[in-house]
Amino acid sequence: VYSSSGRLIGEFATQRRVVVGYDDINPLLRNGIIATEDADFEHHIGINFKRIFVAAVTDIIKRQRALGASTITQQVARNIDKFGLTKQKLLERKVREWVLALQIEKRYTKKEIFSIYCNQMYLGHGAYGIEAASRLYFDKTNKDLTLPEAALIAGLFQSPERQSPFV
Repeated sequence: VYSSSGRLIGEFATQRRVVVGYDDINPLLRNGIIATEDADFEHHIGINFKRIFVAAVTDIIKRQRALGASTITQQVARNIDKFGLTKQKLLERKVREWVLALQIEKRYTKKEIFSIYCNQMYLGHGAYGIEAASRLYFDKTNKDLTLPEAALIAGLFQSPERQSPFV
């Protein structure tokens, strides 16, 4: 809602989302997301078998789920098929997620997968995607983020509500 002078005075939305292309993603933010979410993103086929093995061994030793092993592509697959995957048992769900991740990797380039990921993930307080989060938390586009701001946004992917600068 805008005032008669054109000033924004209120918003009514369940989601804040502004889609950006790969080339419009701040390189600092891009590097931060890849470093924290999936350091081998450019080198795997959508599934990182080494990470799965390490996570499984760690989970067995600690007798709890200690590490995650999902790649960026698997997280895209999970979000695309959110309702189909949630109704299945853990192993069934993971296998389906792996199959979808492999299909996504065959169909899309790494840049396209990364762009989808950056535009669809929930980053707290109704913000979906990096551009909406940048505007919400810092009142600027993601291209204008400083290194500390980009690091904060990259950290939101793992725990949006807990890492929120508002909290």
